[in-house]
Amino acid sequence: MSIPSDNPILLARDFGPDALTLAVGEGEIVALPGACDEGFLRALSGADPAWPGGLWLQGEPLHTLRPAARLRFAHTQCAVAPRVGKLLPELTVAENTALPLILTGLGRQEARRRALRWLERLDAAACAEWRIADLTPSEMRRVALARALVLDPAILLAEDPTDGLSAPERLHLLRILRAASGTHGLTIIVATDDEDVLRWADRSITVKVKTPAAEPANTELAAEPLPAPITEPAAMMNHAAHGGIPHRIGRHARGEHRFSPVGSGAERGR
Repeated sequence: MSIPSDNPILLARDFGPDALTLAVGEGEIVALPGACDEGFLRALSGADPAWPGGLWLQGEPLHTLRPAARLRFAHTQCAVAPRVGKLLPELTVAENTALPLILTGLGRQEARRRALRWLERLDAAACAEWRIADLTPSEMRRVALARALVLDPAILLAEDPTDGLSAPERLHLLRILRAASGTHGLTIIVATDDEDVLRWADRSITVKVKTPAAEPANTELAAEPLPAPITEPAAMMNHAAHGGIPHRIGRHARGEHRFSPVGSGAERGR
């Protein structure tokens, strides 16, 4: 076990079927090489109450909370970057990024303003009105990260954020994330085997995780309903949802991306 501070922002103890112990300090960038995936990151964020063991987030013992309360608290503190395949092709980049805010009930104008702010920080503002199919792989990655960060979480968790990118694109993305960590106090946890990412992180912790078997439903906890999922998020943007639309990757002859510094920490509003 390695604990970087007396008061880690995230602490897992005897967590999961492998009894993992992990501590991450505020503002730290930690890479997790090994058999980690998005499911493990979701569990580590507190979004999956089925995993056994102790989990503390900002000092709050999530393992003692009921599922709905645990999920609500986790969503205010952590964000798991979605895979690019989860971006909605019928929405523009700005609408995809603003969607998490819209789902919380925030007005569209303010949600769009915050979405554009994060797109600018991640050097993706130029494609705000494009559809997902018109983006390069690098732009898709940055839009997915913007959608996770638009809620201004304290912790960002991402699986293979540089997968499929060229060496210059990987370094560009990592520089942007390092700036976000430095100016916003953002803690970043990435599951990856990319050597560039492992060198970029403050430290690496090898984790091998077995997915726990599904447990029988707890009738006592089932009395508290979890938040209902949004089945047609595109309809909230006045778009008709089109099922089965393939994700085409269109490449455009554009010049080098310009790096935009991340805004001040005060802008996080926390």
